[in-house]
This record gives sequence, structure tokens and C-alpha cells, in this order.
Amino acid sequence: MRPFTLLSPSCAAPLMLIAVFCLGCDGSGAELPTQEFPPDPDLPEAVVDLPNPPPASAFEIREFNDDDSLRVEGVIAKREQYFGDNIEIRGVISKIEGSDCDPATEPCPKPHFFIRDHIDEDLDLMVMGYRNEFLDRASLSEGEEYLFRGTFDQMAGDFVSTQGLLELEIVDEFSVIEKD
Repeated sequence: MRPFTLLSPSCAAPLMLIAVFCLGCDGSGAELPTQEFPPDPDLPEAVVDLPNPPPASAFEIREFNDDDSLRVEGVIAKREQYFGDNIEIRGVISKIEGSDCDPATEPCPKPHFFIRDHIDEDLDLMVMGYRNEFLDRASLSEGEEYLFRGTFDQMAGDFVSTQGLLELEIVDEFSVIEKD
């Protein structure tokens, strides 16, 4: 085994880099920026008038309505708990899609609609598993509130949703499957 020396070729390169780096430093460090506009001592103190923070209840996610039906917000927030379950959820239809499409002229998506807790909210839950004739028979329309029953899951039919979707069975007293 060879003895280690500081003058060996393997140590020479790092020592040279350290020496060059140290020679380039003057030790003064970074300078602080000067203020271009010093504060005016004649001006009054700044007054910040912020609104009161919202109460803690504003951040709570309500899972159930007063009639013990589920809320869209509650189902989506606790979706892992409800996947695969038959649920009853109250909501307002925010948008109906695929109902006004003519299959003779264009490819049509399967009919589906979205529900919300209130029409002015942003959180939607997709509802599918019916035919367009059902919308007419049950007189469903956008902006109206209904009680929906069905199976909550991530996939149904041709649809997939990470936040979940409802495969519809009953709206109010109208069954999706017509009974003879």
C-alpha cells in the first residue's frame, strides 16, 4: 500500500480549485441595497382594516341535509366511505347533457346530468344510468331540486369519475326502470 501524500496527483486538482476560489474572494460580502425612497416621517402610521375572519363553521363540510339525505359536498368529501353503496342524495340539477342530441346526425354521448347542493355552487356530482325518455317521464329540468337514489361508485356505464358518480335508480317517486 502506498502512503498518502498531499502532493499526489489525485489531491492536486482539488487543492488548486480551493486556492483559486480563495484568491478570488475579497471578503467584503454582499452589499445591502440602499433605500431609494426613505420613509417620510410626516406621514401617519398605516392603518390596516381587514374584515373579520369567517367562523370555523364556514369550513365544516356538511354530510347530511336536515331531512337526513346526503349532500353532494358530503358524499364527495367522504367518497371512500360511500363507494359501492346505495345512497339517497338531495340536489339541484345544474346541467343536463346528451338529451338534445340527434343520433341520426351526430354521435351522441350517453345521457347524464350533474347535481349540486345549490345551483350557485361549483361542486358537481355526475348522475347517469337512464334514458332520455326518463327525463320527460319524470319531468326533470335544470335548476330544480330532487331526491336521487342510486349506487355511488367511480365507474358506471361508459363513465369514470375520480370524485365519484351516481348510477341512478329513482328520482323522487319515479323509477328509472319502468314497471309494467
